Amino acid sequence: MKEMSLDEKIGQMFIVGFQETSGGEATVANEHAKKLITDHHVGGIIYFDRNIQSPGQVGALSNELQDLALSSSPQIPLFISIDQEGGKVVRIKEGVTVFPGNMALGAARDPDLAYQTGKQMGMELRAMGINLNMAPVLDVNNNPKNPVIGVRSFSENPELTAQMSVSMIKGFRDGKVLSAVKHFPGHGDTSLDSHIDLPQIPHNRKRLDRVELVPFREAIAHEADMVMTTHITFPALEPTPGLPATLSKNVLISLLRKELGYQGVIITDDLEMGAIAKNFGTPVAAVRAIQAGADMVLICHSQSKQEKSIEAVKQAVEKGILTEKRIDESVRRILKLKAERLGENSIIEKPHTTAKEIKQRVGNAETKALSVRIAEKAVTLVNDQRKFLPLPPTSHSRLLVLTSQKPETFREALEQEGFTPEVVLTDELDKEKIPELVRQAEQMDAVVVGVSRLKSGSAQAELISRLQAGNKPVIIVGLDTPYDPNALPKESTYLTAYGSTTASLTAVSRAISGKIPLTGRLPVTISETYPFGSGVVQNK
Repeated sequence: MKEMSLDEKIGQMFIVGFQETSGGEATVANEHAKKLITDHHVGGIIYFDRNIQSPGQVGALSNELQDLALSSSPQIPLFISIDQEGGKVVRIKEGVTVFPGNMALGAARDPDLAYQTGKQMGMELRAMGINLNMAPVLDVNNNPKNPVIGVRSFSENPELTAQMSVSMIKGFRDGKVLSAVKHFPGHGDTSLDSHIDLPQIPHNRKRLDRVELVPFREAIAHEADMVMTTHITFPALEPTPGLPATLSKNVLISLLRKELGYQGVIITDDLEMGAIAKNFGTPVAAVRAIQAGADMVLICHSQSKQEKSIEAVKQAVEKGILTEKRIDESVRRILKLKAERLGENSIIEKPHTTAKEIKQRVGNAETKALSVRIAEKAVTLVNDQRKFLPLPPTSHSRLLVLTSQKPETFREALEQEGFTPEVVLTDELDKEKIPELVRQAEQMDAVVVGVSRLKSGSAQAELISRLQAGNKPVIIVGLDTPYDPNALPKESTYLTAYGSTTASLTAVSRAISGKIPLTGRLPVTISETYPFGSGVVQNK
C-alpha cells in the first residue's frame, strides 16, 4: 500500500462489468475492459451473459484480464467475479454443471448437499479463472409476492437458511473461491424489486433480529469473505427517510461492523440498479457508500458511470469529503482478502488457470450426477388427494405436457423415463386456445402442466380447471416458488421442483414415473393447509 498512488488505491475499490457499446457480446478483453484495468486500476471484474460463450473461452478471458492487471500498475491480480447462484440465476449455462437453486436445497434439508454444491460449483468456477462468486443468497423469503428473491432463498425459516448458508460458504471456500453473502441486511420480505424501485422493510428491530439478521450473524461467525449490501430502506435501522442500507452508516458501521463484529470486505450491490440510480445517481452514490462504510463499489454496465464514479471518489478525497486514511482502511481489507483467505490458492498466489484444469473439473459426469441427486431429494409432493402418482409409463405413456418453461428440456427428461410426450409452451397462453388444448388432452393418457408463479384468474389457471373437469390424470408441477396451490382447485395433484434446470426436470420426470422416493419438504409456507415442513412423503 505504501507504494500505491491514490488513483491505484481508489481503483482497487471498484468491481466493474464490461460490454460493447453496440450492446453485443464482449467475450475478449475489449477497449472498455482494458481502459478500466490499465488506466483506472480496478480491483475486479464481474462477468455477465454477454461475456460468456464456453468454459474454455471464459478461462482464456480470465487469464487475459489477469495478464492486463499484472502488467500494469499496481500489478495486483483481479477479483474475477460472477453471479452463479444455481437455479434461475446463473451466468454460465452451457458446458458447466448447473445446480438446483437454494430453495431446492432448503427442501432437501441436507446441509451436506449445500456444502457439496458450494464445493463443486467453486471448483468449476476456479477452473475457469473465476475467484469470487456473488453467492449465496442469505435472504429469508417470507413474502410470497417477492418478485426478485423467491427460489433464490433457502427458506422462510431463518435457522434453516442460516444452516444451509454456512454449509455452502464452507463448500465455496473448499472449492477455492471466495463468496459474497447477500443482500444485507435482508431482501426477503419485499414486494418490490430493487433493480427497479426503492423497497422498504418496515419491521421493528426485534423482528429483524429474529428473522432477517439470523443468517448474516451465522455467516459472520464463520468469517464470510464479503458481505453485499442491499438497496432497501429499513426505518428501524436508519431513520433518514429514503436512505437505503447501502448508503447508511447506521447499517454498515453501527450494525454490521460494530454490533455484528464483521471485519471483512463490504461490497455494494450494483449502483446502476433503479433504487440507487433513480434516487441518487451512481457517482454520488459511490461516494456516499464509501462514506457509509462500504469497501468496494459494484458498477456492472456503463463505462461512463464507472469512470465518473471513480473520478467522484477521487474528488471527494481531494476536497476532504473522504480521507485517504478512510481509503486505506478499505484497500487493506481488499488486499488482505486477495492475499490470504484462500492460502496457497489465494488470488495473489494463483491468478491464472489452465485448459487442463477446465477439462478436468468443469461439467464432468460425476458433478452432474450430484446435481440430479440434489434435485431428486428436493422434489416435494404437496398434494395428491386423487392418487394420480406415480404415473407409470407402461400404462400412461402418452402425455400432453403444457409448460411455461423449458419445453425441450422437459420433453427430453420425460422421454428418458419412457414417456411419449407432446409438449406445448404456454408461457403466453391465449384463452382462445384453451378449448383446443382440452381436446388434445382427451386424446392422451395423462396431462402434465408446468407452472411458474401461477395467478388466480389467469389463462393457465382456467386451463387447469378445464383439464381437471375431464377424466384424465392431471399433474401440476411447480417450476418456481411453490405458492401455486393458492391459485389451484383444492383437489389438484401438485408437486414442486423449485426450478427448471435440467437436473430439476430430470428429477420431476423420475418422480412422476415413480422411479424415486419423494422426500422433499416445503421450505416455505404455502397456506394453512400446506405449512412450512409439510409434504407427502412417498418412500420407495
